[in-house]
Amino acid sequence: MSRLATQFGTRPQAITLAPHQAPVVWTLRVQCAEAWDAVKVEVSPETRVLDVKQAAMAQLLPDVDALESYVVKLRGIEVPREELSVQAAGAIDGSTLLIMSRRRRPVR
Repeated sequence: MSRLATQFGTRPQAITLAPHQAPVVWTLRVQCAEAWDAVKVEVSPETRVLDVKQAAMAQLLPDVDALESYVVKLRGIEVPREELSVQAAGAIDGSTLLIMSRRRRPVR
């Protein structure tokens, strides 16, 4: 998948989680529904989903302490085990991960 999809609506600077000499580097788009913002995160396929979530939340919602109250979704489905690697969770280069509050807020 091209990296073009990861460039739309994201901040210009990427968060790098991939090891310096990683043979394969993927660029993910991580969007936070509550922040109405997104970041690019460079990872190796073995990077844990939890690490991506922590790094993105530090940029997008730095005041949030309870990360467990937020879920990560891939293709609209919650990633049930965030300790999995992004590859094991089903992501590929150019995927978008959505971070959102576990509890939906009522619309009034």
